[in-house]
Amino acid sequence: MTQADDSRLFFGDRIPDLFLPELRKWSRQKHGGYYFTLSEINLFRVVALSYADAARPSVTLVYRVLCALIDEDAALNSSPARKPSLTTFRRIVKSLPEEFVRYMRFGRLRRVTTFDLLFSAAEVLEIAFK
Repeated sequence: MTQADDSRLFFGDRIPDLFLPELRKWSRQKHGGYYFTLSEINLFRVVALSYADAARPSVTLVYRVLCALIDEDAALNSSPARKPSLTTFRRIVKSLPEEFVRYMRFGRLRRVTTFDLLFSAAEVLEIAFK
């Protein structure tokens, strides 16, 4: 895997129910462009949620994890997701609800797998990947 694989310390704590309605609303916001498909945007949003973790990863680190996931998918798929620019991804991360990010970035660390990261975020945003 890539260097970012060792840093997957995301989603150590369960997201409190208090933030679920706001996060679901955030996940359904329309974004400015039409370059990416809805499933690509959903993937970006799911991974962006990992920024709000007690490990306090940087946006760049979370972006590297996203790129690693897309590269893994490209090796298995004939039509992989396209990668956003770091600037585009940063915009998505910075659009997360501020109170949620503040609350979640102060907690304890817990190592989880890539599957845990994606499953937890997709469950919170009520996104079903097919």
